[in-house]
Amino acid sequence: MYKRKVAAVIVTFNRLEKLKDTLEKTFAEPFSAVVVVNNCSTDGTGNWLDGLHEPRLHIIHSPSNQGGAGGFHQGFEYAAQKLPECDWLVAFDDDAYPLPGTLKQFDALDVPAEVGSVAAAVYLPDGRISEMNRPSVNPFWHLKKFLSTALRGRQGFHVADADYSLTEHKEIDASSFVGFFLRLSLIREGRIGLPRTELFIYADDIIYVLEMRKTGVKHWFVPWLEFSHDCQTLVNQKGVYRPLWKVYFVVRNRLEMYRIVSGVAFPIVLLIKIPKFFLEARFYAPNERMRYLKVSAKAMWNGICRNFSKTFQQVIALSE
Repeated sequence: MYKRKVAAVIVTFNRLEKLKDTLEKTFAEPFSAVVVVNNCSTDGTGNWLDGLHEPRLHIIHSPSNQGGAGGFHQGFEYAAQKLPECDWLVAFDDDAYPLPGTLKQFDALDVPAEVGSVAAAVYLPDGRISEMNRPSVNPFWHLKKFLSTALRGRQGFHVADADYSLTEHKEIDASSFVGFFLRLSLIREGRIGLPRTELFIYADDIIYVLEMRKTGVKHWFVPWLEFSHDCQTLVNQKGVYRPLWKVYFVVRNRLEMYRIVSGVAFPIVLLIKIPKFFLEARFYAPNERMRYLKVSAKAMWNGICRNFSKTFQQVIALSE
């Protein structure tokens, strides 16, 4: 008998074959409910989901593609309002899933009331650590980490490889929505809100967790909770995004994230980060670099101005 009732919240868009694998492995775990947000898929996902006969399955058919941010907004809201029997939710993508026994391990975890969320360790299918899902701390909130970041860059504030072998939890400030366990009472009691739909995709999860941390809620990294993520967005786990329209959301939303983490130091961060965004062009093929620079420049301007009005179709047109 499990003492915690957990709802899985999965957002999917046009990845039916991956979703089939994800749901097979998800239903093998003792979730109390499985919420799937179908982000207006056009590949038959809706009909396939409607044909399933699984009592734990709850399907939300979104009338339009709201991106990961909008999808998780809908899923979190549904879990908080429509699943009163559930104490926690765990979020993940349609190409990710918990490894066997993860929910049992979570149920055995002693989580104090001040801890509102838990991040799992996320690996690629070949066993390597998934870089885009590596948890971190905010260097602007920790002097030692700030100095480490100044010397070592990204390695200075993300959890180290060795931390994935820890036998104790580690307090962190940010993580992705893959393997993100959240105490639902935080939403129900109004202590935190829902993911920001206007962000569409990328950094929406980091921003959500950072904003939660600012309320005083603690966030743990628990490495023996394990997820697999068959992520193919990053080329060789470096800063090359396919298709190119994804660059817009990465750049724009990261500027919003930097604003949140750095506060009054944001102008200084801009001076460091903007040249780095432009330098990323060197990782793209010569015939793509001008398009990359055009998309990045527009994203930077909108990010600085906090303009989140550009639609998905407008971003696609910009990248073509």
